[in-house]
This record gives sequence, C-alpha cells and structure tokens, in this order.
Amino acid sequence: MPITQVRPAPERRPVRRAPRGAAALALLLAPGALCGAAAAGLDGALFFALLGLWAGCLLLCLVLAAVRRAGVRFELFHGAILVGVYLLLAICASLQVAGRDFVYVWDYANYTLRQYEAEAAFAAGPLAGLWHLVSSLTGDYTSFICLFTEFPFCLSARSGDSYVLSQLVSVLPALLLALGGVVAKVGQVLEVKNERGFFLMGLSFAACFPFLRLAAALGQPDLFGLIFALVIVLLTLDYCFDTAEPARWAGLFFATAALAVTRRWYLYFIVSYYAVYAAAVLAGAVRLGRAGRGRAAGDRIRGLITFGAGSVAAMIILFWPIVQKVLSYSYAEHYAAYNTGGLALELYSQALRLGLLYLPLAAAGAVWACRHGKAPLAAQTLAVLALSLVLFTRVQNMGAHQTLLLLPGYIVLMLLGAAALAESLGRLRRLKLGYWLFTLAFSMSVRLSPLTTIALPDFLYPLFARGATEQFVQLDTMVYDRTDLAQIRALAGWIDAHCAEGEFAYMIPHSMTYCPDTFKNASLPDRPLEDKLAFGFGILGTQPFPTELFEAKYVLTAEPFPWCYEVSGVAAKLNDQFFTISGAYYVPEQRFDMGNGTVFTAYRRAVPVTRAEAEAYQAAFAEENAQFPELFSQVIQGWLEEKGL
Repeated sequence: MPITQVRPAPERRPVRRAPRGAAALALLLAPGALCGAAAAGLDGALFFALLGLWAGCLLLCLVLAAVRRAGVRFELFHGAILVGVYLLLAICASLQVAGRDFVYVWDYANYTLRQYEAEAAFAAGPLAGLWHLVSSLTGDYTSFICLFTEFPFCLSARSGDSYVLSQLVSVLPALLLALGGVVAKVGQVLEVKNERGFFLMGLSFAACFPFLRLAAALGQPDLFGLIFALVIVLLTLDYCFDTAEPARWAGLFFATAALAVTRRWYLYFIVSYYAVYAAAVLAGAVRLGRAGRGRAAGDRIRGLITFGAGSVAAMIILFWPIVQKVLSYSYAEHYAAYNTGGLALELYSQALRLGLLYLPLAAAGAVWACRHGKAPLAAQTLAVLALSLVLFTRVQNMGAHQTLLLLPGYIVLMLLGAAALAESLGRLRRLKLGYWLFTLAFSMSVRLSPLTTIALPDFLYPLFARGATEQFVQLDTMVYDRTDLAQIRALAGWIDAHCAEGEFAYMIPHSMTYCPDTFKNASLPDRPLEDKLAFGFGILGTQPFPTELFEAKYVLTAEPFPWCYEVSGVAAKLNDQFFTISGAYYVPEQRFDMGNGTVFTAYRRAVPVTRAEAEAYQAAFAEENAQFPELFSQVIQGWLEEKGL
C-alpha cells in the first residue's frame, strides 16, 4: 500500500534498466515475424500457441522491468527462494489434482471452455482468432487470459485438470516474480535488518496462503489478475510524484488496464487502492507545504493530477463499452442472489478465511508497524481493505475467488507480520520458526474444494460431518472427489444415444452436485452433449427462464432434488411446477441410480407444448417476474409469439 515520507528515502542500489540485448530484441521482433508467417500461411492453431508463448515471455520481462523500476534487484539468494517456492507450489498442486476426481462445472469450467472457443477461432485463421480475443474484452468474462495459457495447454491432454496445471507454467512464474518484488520492496520501506529472513518468511507466507491458490486449483485463473495488482502496489509503494517518471506512469496505466480486463470485480480494488493512494499523496503534499516546501508540494500535486486525469481519460476512451455497462447495469439488483448477508457476514467470512494462523500474523504485523514508525503503511493498507469490502458488499458477498481482490492488502499485512518475526528472531527463536513452519505445512495441506470456507486439511473434514455442518461436509465431499463418475458418464451416454441431431434434453437440477455441466464436462475435452443438453437455470437475476424446457425431447430431474449451498431456489421451484403439470405432457422413460442415494428420471415429452403450459410456468414465477420481467414474462411471451402460440 502507498506510503509517503518527509524524510529522504533510504539509499538504494543502482536501478538496472529493463532487459536489453538479444532476448529483448527477439521479443520485439517476434510479433512481426509471426504476422509474416501468418501471411505466408502459418496454421492458425500454431500461430495461437506461438503467440501465447511470446505473450508469456513478454509478461515475465515486463514484470521484471517493473521490479527494477521500483528499485528492487534480485540476487542469487532471492532467485533460489523464488525457485524453491515455485517447486513447492507446483509439486503440491500436481499431487492435489492427481488425487481427486473433480468435474468442472459452472465457473470452474468457464475458462477451460473459453480456451476451447479461442482455439476454435484461431483454427479458422489468425485474424479470426485475434478478433475473437479483442472482441471479448468488453464482456464480463474475457478471453484475455486464454492468450497466456494457450502454449502449455495446447501441449497437454486439454482436460479440466490440464488447464489447472497449465497455470503452473503460464501464470505462476510471473505471479511469483511480482510477489517477490513486492516482498523485497516492502522490506526496503520497512528498513528491515534481517533482509534474508524477512524475504524467505514473507514470500512463503504469502505464496502458500490457501485462498491465493484456491481458485486456480479449481480451474479459475483469477489469480492472473493478481500479477497486475501486485505490479501496481510495487510501483506506488514509496512513489509520491516528486519527480515525473513516464516509464513508471506507463507501467501503472497498463497494469491497471490489464487488471480491469482480467476480471470485472478487480475494479473494486482499483477504485479503493487509487482513492487511498491519492489521499496519501495529497496528505504528504500538505505536510510539505506546511514545512515551507511549497514548490515541492505543488510539483507533487501536479504530477498526481497529470497522471490521474490522463489515466482516467484514457481508460474511459479505451474501455467505453465497459464503463457504459458499469454505469447502466444494476449489478446490485441482478446479483442479489449472491448477497447473502452484507458487510457483517463478509467480515466474518474474511476472518474465517484468514484463519487462526494468518489473522494473528496480520494483526501482529499491524501492531509492529505502529510501534516502529510505519503506522501510515498499516493504516493505508487497512483503509484499502475496508473500502474494498464496503464497495463490494453493496453488490454481493465474496466467493472464495473474489477474495483475491483483497490479497494485495492481506499480503502487505502478512509482510508486516513477517517483519515482526524476522526482526525479533533473537527472542523465542524456536517458537517463531515453529510457527512459520507449521503455518506453511498446514497451508499446503489444505483441501482446496469449491465449498472451502475455512482452510482445513483433508483428514480434519470427517470431524465436522455431524450436527449443523453435516450436510455441508457431505456436499463438499461429494463434489470434491466424485465417486459417481461412472454413473455420470452412463447417463450422459444415454442422452447422447437417444437424442438425434437437432434433438436435446433439459435438466432441471442446477446445483453443485448435479447440473447440466456435470454431464457435459465429465469427459473433457470431449463434449458429446454440447448441443444435446441445454444450459441450466438456477440463479435469480442473471439467468432467463429456460424456454428450452418446452422444446426438449427429454426432461431430467432427480429425487431427492439436489441441495445447493450457493444459489437461489428457482431451480427447485421449476422442479415443483414441472411435477404439478408434467402428467399431462410427459411419460417417464428411464431411471438412473447414481449410487449415492440420488436417482435421476428421464421424462419424454408425449404432448406438444401448449400456451396454457407455458403460461402456467409464468404464473408460478409471478414473484420473480415482478422483479425481473425481462427474464421471465418477456422471455416466455416472446417465445410463444415466435412459435405462433
């Protein structure tokens, strides 16, 4: 987080310039060579893979350039620690993926499917592929990350697990490089004496934090954006616009733009961070003015305004479609299904996510900073976290992956705690080293599942399978390591065999345990049900009423109806209405025992859909229709009009 100081900054080592020479020249010439090869007939798929390789190398070089611009220079020791932490994370991630049978559904399959779409676009030609990437930038989910993950992904089995492991090559190196730069920079700002101990502890604490790794372990590469968030922190940590640095300003602008493109909700971090940063710079300018240094204060304010106004104007021009949607779309209304308790619940959830190991570390770091003259850094970090939480919970509560937007602040607090440990190792040395080692061992053994709310190792889960948490643990166990893959694939095979070209089925359950994605994605990269099983319906405010229900050859539902922890109950209401009127329109065709108490039944439509049937569903959702008519009555009536009913 930003920190301003009246006293001169500590002496730094000379800053090396961005990498030059043969490697830099090759990076600069590579796009031209690729374009020339494409014009000469280079295969689109190969073009995409080589372009992805170039983008990954460029990203590493740009992160390294930002690290050096910030005044940080890695030595052999730092490199060895970075490599060691990388190997630890890569080995643990590989073992975790190999030790589970997880079916990627919902957001956990989203980016893998987008990778397939990008590959299909490039297969049609390099220009078609590039247009696909560019045109996606204004959507809620962009294909920006696909550019960087393609090279390792195309060399893999291209499954969901392959996509998770591809991030170890395409995302993790740049992320660790940026994280290492922030750790070293915070050490400079804090003027730690035990620099090596601080770097080792700080980097390992932050990199092993379970909620940094959770989303990536489930197929959500949202931590890719954390690279750019850390670059922003790195370039602003002790920079107060006392001098104009166009290279630093350019780095900040492009890191901010890339972060906004990566995931829309990172905007909450961007707004919060820059608001606190600007306030800190202005407060420093006021202090300079009061100290009789009015000219220096004026230069600082002019630099801030020049950078801020120019960046905001450029962002609005470049990303006007995104800005327009943010201003016109009521996210709070349409995402109300995810608002499960507001700010109070979010504070509780974040305390659980930090847990009994990281929460004391962060608290101790804040106290240590106040006692050692670094209170501004702790205060500004807490201010960014507080503002981010307040802004985000005005729309919804955070999922585990959205906690990543708080990670820059959490990391700084962790580093303050690491400084407190490293600077006082002479006292209670064994106890402090034991705490550090136990935290790392515990963190790396945490089960990273879709319903992880408290970081716990696998062997502790059975202890919570009782009382109020029993159903939650059962659901978590069922989806994290599936025991019904054979039954899932058998049902999927039945749908494939019984739906000819142009025919499809509709599945009512839309839960974490069973939903259309469960059966469509059970054998990635093969998706035989891509056009034979309709998309589901289960989230009020974002998903329209599924008129595919009226056109499907088969409708499938389950008994007992799969319980879902995360989304609203509209799927259950749809199921109830189906059984209210299904007798007149459907006949049971086939039953499927999933081996865990759940039994699916496929109902074949025997009577063509009528207007009365469609309007009966509309009436059943009268309450939801009053809130979102564009998702219910307008959809149903539009479909009836289109079908001449």
